[in-house]
Amino acid sequence: MVHMMSRHAERFPTFNSGGRMLALLKRIRDSGVELQGDLAFVNTWEYFTQEPGKHLEQLTTTGPYAGTLEAFTTGVKLRTRYDHLISSTPNTTHFWASDSNRVIDTARYFAAGLFNIDWENDERAILHVIPETSDLGADTLTPGQTCLKYRDDLTYGHDYGAAQLVKFRSTYLGAIGDRFQKQNPKIRFEDAEIYSMQEMCGFETVVRGSSRWCDVFTREDWRQFEYARDVIHYYRSGPGNRYGPTIGWLWLNATANLLSTGPSAGPLFFSFVHDGDIIPMLAALNLFPDSEDLPVTHVLDNRTWRTSQIVPMGGRVIFERLTCPSSSSSSLSSSSTTSSTSKNTYIRINVNDGIVALPQCDSGPGKSCPLNEFLEVVRRRGEEVGDFGEILDSAWKDGSDIVAELVVNDETASEDATSAETGT
Repeated sequence: MVHMMSRHAERFPTFNSGGRMLALLKRIRDSGVELQGDLAFVNTWEYFTQEPGKHLEQLTTTGPYAGTLEAFTTGVKLRTRYDHLISSTPNTTHFWASDSNRVIDTARYFAAGLFNIDWENDERAILHVIPETSDLGADTLTPGQTCLKYRDDLTYGHDYGAAQLVKFRSTYLGAIGDRFQKQNPKIRFEDAEIYSMQEMCGFETVVRGSSRWCDVFTREDWRQFEYARDVIHYYRSGPGNRYGPTIGWLWLNATANLLSTGPSAGPLFFSFVHDGDIIPMLAALNLFPDSEDLPVTHVLDNRTWRTSQIVPMGGRVIFERLTCPSSSSSSLSSSSTTSSTSKNTYIRINVNDGIVALPQCDSGPGKSCPLNEFLEVVRRRGEEVGDFGEILDSAWKDGSDIVAELVVNDETASEDATSAETGT
């Protein structure tokens, strides 16, 4: 039994970040300054799309890192890994995507790799698109959109991450600005503009396969940029945001309920969303704990939270329900009080093709967590993070039924329940 929550694949910049990049390039050209030194290439450089209105926010389709290619190859990879589940499931597989073009396209390309290119015509799978609207309450894949306090709290809500980012990047971008100005005394770049230059390295690489912007900055500059990305997500919707874990517990709880039900609920569940939906779920589970909140005065080198490793574009978190032979029962802790029917059932967490142990619950095979202990962790975290409706002033429905369609009917369940486990 497999439950996956995946971010969309590689994309162009959003309208906001892309707009800042284009504004920077326009200012450079309007200034009439011929850039020198590290930035000399910009004099003849062209932005990586000539149709920003068409491409911004959409999946990339060119180069070795194309988002469409990434989504398709991920489907092929998971077909290889879970073929025993897919082949033994005669019924239609239902999967879900939030209502964003890049998310929907990712799901479609993924399905083509997982099933076949005619998956829609042969009814091998059905994609359900869930609106990203604020009226769905807890019945959503994007609870950040329905949480009124998270949206309206301008100090500690969604915008908290951006505010913390501004604080941190002021500690390192000024020195880069001084370096650029020494080479180009007729123009001074602001912190936000230099940050956009760093962003262009990654986005151009995704589109074209490489970028000269990457050579503009030193290894230390990139270490600081990596941390800046950690800061914004940690405080925007992750462990450092007072609302983040509460938002993320919804999907986590719904998934835990299905994992508890077992194969009769169905063998395969795939959800496609944004990074801002995955991060709260990980915060709710406390999968990447740090001993202190990330400081914004300096880089915390020994941190656990690293955005680039946790939610890159195309990043995914997979919960695997495992059944193991009775000989593996010795891996359970001596204090385990699980029932005889669940002693050999475990939950293993796979993040971007690497197994991540749940803190204080990894006594099972391959650092997995015994099922009953996993369910207890989720229940306890639910008490700690608080009630979704009360804390977030949402149009609360029922947190156990986040996206009602996830509770599949008999048609989507495997006829052979025992085949729907991932054995070890």
